[in-house]
Amino acid sequence: MSSLIYILRKTLKNIIRELFKKPAALIVYIIIAAFFVFSFIVSSGSEGIREQNALDLNVIKAIFCGYIAFIFIIGISSSLGGSSFFRMADVNLLFTAPLNAGSILIYGFVKQMAANILIMFFLAYQYPNWKRMFGLVDGAGWILIIAYLLLIAVSSLLGMVLYSRTSRKPGSKKKIKMLIYLGVLLFLMPVIIRIFNTKDILQSAVDWLSSDYIKFIPFIGWFTEVLFGAITGITTDFIIGISLILAVLIISFIYLYRMDTDFYEDVLAGTELKESMLVSTREGKPTGLGLNAGKRYRKVNFRFTMEGSKAIFQKQMLEKKKTGIWMVSLRTLIFLAVGIIASYALPLENTIVFTILLGICAYMMMFLSMFGSWEGELTKHYLYLIPAAPFYKMTAATLPEVLKLLVEAVLVFGITGVILRINPIIILSAVGVYTALGSVFIYFDVFLRRIFGRIHGNVLRIFLRIMLMFVIIVVVVTPTAIIIGITENFASGFFTATVISFCLTLLFMLLGVGLFANPEL
Repeated sequence: MSSLIYILRKTLKNIIRELFKKPAALIVYIIIAAFFVFSFIVSSGSEGIREQNALDLNVIKAIFCGYIAFIFIIGISSSLGGSSFFRMADVNLLFTAPLNAGSILIYGFVKQMAANILIMFFLAYQYPNWKRMFGLVDGAGWILIIAYLLLIAVSSLLGMVLYSRTSRKPGSKKKIKMLIYLGVLLFLMPVIIRIFNTKDILQSAVDWLSSDYIKFIPFIGWFTEVLFGAITGITTDFIIGISLILAVLIISFIYLYRMDTDFYEDVLAGTELKESMLVSTREGKPTGLGLNAGKRYRKVNFRFTMEGSKAIFQKQMLEKKKTGIWMVSLRTLIFLAVGIIASYALPLENTIVFTILLGICAYMMMFLSMFGSWEGELTKHYLYLIPAAPFYKMTAATLPEVLKLLVEAVLVFGITGVILRINPIIILSAVGVYTALGSVFIYFDVFLRRIFGRIHGNVLRIFLRIMLMFVIIVVVVTPTAIIIGITENFASGFFTATVISFCLTLLFMLLGVGLFANPEL
C-alpha cells in the first residue's frame, strides 16, 4: 500500500510543479481560489440567518428528488457500457504489480474522489446563492459536499458491480435496461395520474416528488432525505438514509474486493471503454457510452469537392451526416420537449414563457457544449500543413458547430414560437440571440485552448465559462432588459443582444486564431 501512496503523492507534486511552468494558468487558479475564499467568508457571515424569500419546502424537496433521480438513472444506464476508476496507465502499471485487488481498488477510489474535487469547489462557490434560494441551515455546505461524495462513490461502485454481473451473461444487459425503463415508468406513473386529475403538470410533479412516499424508494429516496437535511438539519430520516447508503457502499466495496481475478478482467474492459470515451469526448465525437451506446453509423455516398481549409468543413459535415439525423442532437430534442411542455404548463404570458425558454436554453448550453468537433482537428497534422490563413482554418473547423446551433435554434424556438403564437420577428430574433451566444462560447473555448493549452484549458473551462456568463449578463442581458423595459419591444431587445454577442464572437475569434497557426499550442 505504501507504493500506491507514493504514486499518489508524486502525482500531486508533479501537478503542482507543472502548474508553476504555466504562469497564465497559475494566475487564473489563484483568482478562482480568491473567489472561493470570498464565497466562504460571505457564507460564514450569513450563518444563523435564515432567508425569508426561500422557496417553498415542497418545491425544494421536489428539486432535490428530481436531480437525484436524473443523475442516478443516467449513471446506472451508463454503467451497462462499462465503468471504471482507472486509466490505461494505471492498468499497465498496477495490474501487473504484486498488489492485491483491494489495495488497487482503494487507490482508484481515491483518484476518483480527487477528480471530483473541482465539483466540490463549485459547490462551495455557489453556496451563498443556494443559501439565499433554499434557506439552508447552518453548516449545510458540509452536508451538500458529503452527499455529493456519497453519490459519486455509490454510483461508481454500483456501476462496477452491475457491469461485472451483466458482462458474464449474454443478453442480461437488455433485461437490465428493460428493468430500468420499467422502473422509470413506475416512478413517473403517479405524476401522470395526477396530471389527468389536476391538469397541472408542475404541481403534479411537485406533489409526487415532495411526498413522504419518496423516502421509501431505494437510493433516490435515501439521497433525497440526505440532501433535504441541508434544509431541515439532522433528522431521523437523514440518519436512516445515510446509514443505508453507507451500508450499500460497504457491501459493494467488499463484493468487488473479493472478486480478485474477475475484478481485474471486468475493470480492464471498463477502462478500455472509458479511455475510448475520453478520446471521443476530446474530439467532440459521440462517446459510445450511456445514451450513445450502440450508435450505428450510416453509410453515406460522399465525394470531396472542396480544397484547402474548406475540406475541413466538408469533412466535419460528413461526420455529422453519418451519425444520424443531420445536425440534430439529443440536446435539441430535450430542449424542444421542454419548450413544448412549458408552452402548455406555465400560466404566464406567451412572450414571457418564450423569453424564459430562451434564457434556460442559453444557460444550459453553457454546460452541455463543453467539447466541439473542432478540437479533434487540432490533433491532425494536416491542419497545420494546409496552405491557408489560420483564420480560414479556424472558421472551417468551427463553422459546423455554429450551423448546428442555428438548426437547433430554428427547431426549438420555431416550433415553440408557433405553439405560443409568437410574432415571427421575435422568433427570428431569438434564433439570432441563441446562435450568437453559442458562437461566443465556441470561440471563447478556442481562446482558452490557445492561452492555457489542452490540459489546463479543459480544467479551467467550466469556471471561466461561469465568469463569462457574468460578463454576458452585464454586457448583453442588461442592455437587452433595459431596451425591452423601455420600449416593450422584445424584437428590438433580442436584436441588440444578437449584435453585442456577435461583437464578442469576433473578439474571441481574433484572440484565439493563433491556435490554428502553431501546432505546439
